[in-house]
Order: sequence, then structure tokens, then C-alpha cells
Amino acid sequence: MSLKDLSESLGNKSKTKTSKTETAKTPLETSAQAEIKVIPAYKLLAVQMPDDFTDDINRHIDEVIIPNNVSHEKGLVGQIRQDVKSAQLTFSLEDKLGKDFKLVIDRLATSLLRDPTGYNRDSKADAFEAWTVHSYAGDYNPLHSHGVHTMAGLSMIMYLKVPKCIEEKSESMPKLEYSSGDIDGFTGLITTTNTIEDICKLRLNAQEYIKPKKGFMMIFPNWLQHCVMPFFGEGERRTMSANFNIKDSKEQLKKYGAKTKL
Repeated sequence: MSLKDLSESLGNKSKTKTSKTETAKTPLETSAQAEIKVIPAYKLLAVQMPDDFTDDINRHIDEVIIPNNVSHEKGLVGQIRQDVKSAQLTFSLEDKLGKDFKLVIDRLATSLLRDPTGYNRDSKADAFEAWTVHSYAGDYNPLHSHGVHTMAGLSMIMYLKVPKCIEEKSESMPKLEYSSGDIDGFTGLITTTNTIEDICKLRLNAQEYIKPKKGFMMIFPNWLQHCVMPFFGEGERRTMSANFNIKDSKEQLKKYGAKTKL
């Protein structure tokens, strides 16, 4: 899905003029121009990576990252500890595969910044850290956001392995009544704590739960609160995350009135 297609599907391009009716119009109605404007909370780049790309990453993790066993837990809030293989490991962006991977994700993140249907911002994304998360039954990640070194930043999640117990779940709207377990192992993207009652009051739903799928990647603003629900079943739920600093052009900095590079 292209960035333009994604933005349109999220409603960022929605501009609906009032429809004509057969009823008589008052002078005010016939002279007025109306449109519905959608004010998005954030923009997100969704990418489905090919299997061979994802398999290369998994192979590198199995052969290099896991044997190196460099923990990345110190700066993370993930409660990944229920299995002897549960881990949060540093994924180097300095070796050959790491540099190639960084080149790919930097280009994708920069496209989210620069595309007119994205943030339309003359800036460049620069990934400065990445890590893998190896989750097993009972592991989870509480609600949190990520830190970067610049005023604005981006973060990434990519699903690398998905247990069968999650893979078999429906992608339709989850229903949690009767202890359904519909969102076990899903990633929650949260911008408000609106309830069903709030939606009835015309507050838009700002909670979305993403079903993991092998090779699926999301890039989003680093401030976006997100979480991972625990799952209960056999197998590894493997993901990779990364954070990006955002480097603005001189022209962009002038637009913001900034005197130094962010």
C-alpha cells in the first residue's frame, strides 16, 4: 500500500461537499459552501515487506543477534521474561546487514516525512537504534512511547515471527465480551482513552489494535502511545523496533523560526 493510498484510507483526504437535495434552499444555504474536514491525530506509514526480506532479517537474528546476546532492556519497559528465551536484544545498525537495513528504513521513514500526503516536511529520518523483542506466552509491553534525541522523531515496529495462536485470530473488529481473547498478542495504538459512550458523544475512536502479520512494518511519530497485549500459546512472537531522529533542512528550520538544527 502506497503512502497516498494509506492516507486516503485513514480519511486524511476526506473532503465531502454537502449533497444537493430536492428541498428549497434559503439564501444562506444557496450561497454557503460547506465541507467536512478530518483532523487526524497522526500519520502512519504501513509497509508489507516481502518474505525473502523478512527471512534475511530473521536469519541474521538467529545467527548473529541471539548468539551475541547484547541486552537492550535497560532503556525499555517491556515485561519480556516469562520464558528462558524471552529477550530484548540490541540489533546493530553498524554491521553489513545492519547498514543495509538502516538504509531501507531511513528511506521509508523519510518518505513519510516528505510526501505531501504524509507530513509534507523537508526533513530526513535517521535511525539511531534498533532492537529485537522475543516474546513468549505471558510476555507483554505496557503502554509507553519512545524517546529520541531531536525535537521530533519517528519509531518503527516490524513483525518478524507470529505464533499460530495469534495468526489464527480474526482481523475484524475485536469483541472483548465473554473473555474472548480477541486482542491477545495484538499491538495497541492509543491516542485517547475514549470509551463507547464517548464515541456516542461524537468523540472519534482513537484506539486501534493491530494484528501482527509476518513482514508487516509500521512507522509512526515517537510520541504515539502503544502497547502489546500478552498472548497464551506455543511459539515466539518476534518483532523489531527502531527509533529515528529527524533532521530538518535549513528552509524547514526557517519555517519553524528555529536558529539551530534540531
